[in-house]
Amino acid sequence: MYETYFKFEKSPFRVVPDPSMLFASHSVREAMSRLEFAVRTGKGITVMTGEVGTGKTTLVNRFLDKAGADLQTAYIFNPTLTGLQILKTLADELGVQTYGMAKVDLTRALYELFLRNRQAGRRTLLFVDEAQALTREALEELRLLSNLETWQEKLLHIFLVGQPELLEKLESYNLRQLRQRVELFVQIEPMTATETRQYIEHRIRMANPLRQVSFTDTACQLIHQISGGIPRTINILCDASLLVAYVAETGDVTPAHVRDGVRTIDADQVSMRIAARRRGRFWHRLWGGLAAGLVAVAVLLGALSVLRRPATDAPQTSAPPAAAAARVALVHVHSSTVAGTAEAFAGSIARRSGRHVYLQRVTSDGATWSRVLIGDFPGREAAEAGARDLRESGEFAYARAVEVPAAELARVPAADPGAVAAAREGQP
Repeated sequence: MYETYFKFEKSPFRVVPDPSMLFASHSVREAMSRLEFAVRTGKGITVMTGEVGTGKTTLVNRFLDKAGADLQTAYIFNPTLTGLQILKTLADELGVQTYGMAKVDLTRALYELFLRNRQAGRRTLLFVDEAQALTREALEELRLLSNLETWQEKLLHIFLVGQPELLEKLESYNLRQLRQRVELFVQIEPMTATETRQYIEHRIRMANPLRQVSFTDTACQLIHQISGGIPRTINILCDASLLVAYVAETGDVTPAHVRDGVRTIDADQVSMRIAARRRGRFWHRLWGGLAAGLVAVAVLLGALSVLRRPATDAPQTSAPPAAAAARVALVHVHSSTVAGTAEAFAGSIARRSGRHVYLQRVTSDGATWSRVLIGDFPGREAAEAGARDLRESGEFAYARAVEVPAAELARVPAADPGAVAAAREGQP
């Protein structure tokens, strides 16, 4: 509809991973350069993560489009495969006949192909998308594939692409062998407000409209506020806004058009998150996050004082509902099923950094985990910025902002990490 009105050559905001429409934000440029570095230096396993809708698949498609004759690539987009199915899919992608082959023969055929490629000056690359959903069996098969090597170099270069949950999965004790083989981490971040405006202009320009159409600066600011800089959400909002502008027969998209466009979108998909974000940003502007931070710290101190009380035979009184439900913004940096390992890790951070460090005991899939968290932050946005700084500093390969019930935390004293009290049990 609006495509015809504005005479676009193609839809500017279609929600598909079109590599020709990729916008080179700072994060995308950095991610692309790291992927190229991984190939050039022959890294065995590279992990690329980003939140839902940040453009990971589009970036991979762009990389595959640019691949030259010196690269033979395979792309697996279905993460629900078994270990054997991973092998067969890889072989099919690389043109290896798999019919009637036993697993040992299939592995041998792949190894011989990798050797031939290397002798011919080609590298063999495997990209696995949605890798956070891979089973432990499939991840173990990928680890075994990464063992195919000569004395000088790896023969297969594996790229695991997924959501931040992939990083947490790799911290699992049962996958520690795979985690040790990861040589490079790549993180795709949401766009800034300036990049959001440039992204919208870029997509419109690439669609080449023959009739004037543009988003005002205030409309771009509102879209960034609503979307948080996530490209997929920006596309959804811009598509709805252009439809409203088409009905109004105007080429200037204003905040009013954006708000009207929001109302045309499924509430469960976007509108609920819009309302929550707008309320949070209003208070942030009004109080600068100070009031929320003071409340969080007060609740945390109260909860920690309860944790420090010596145990007695008398039954413990339950925490007041408000304190029990209060959540604190922290950065999750480590998990282990071995409590002593987590405590030692937490103690070393507390001693060398001077940060507030906490332990949280959680139960997931029948296993008990000790999580190490760093704080304190006045809110989720500040914690996300802190996580980003920790990753960029290189101090932690994994750092993710989380909101944790204050009552589940145990403070790690910097002076005596061995004296950490057991954290209360909770849910992840």
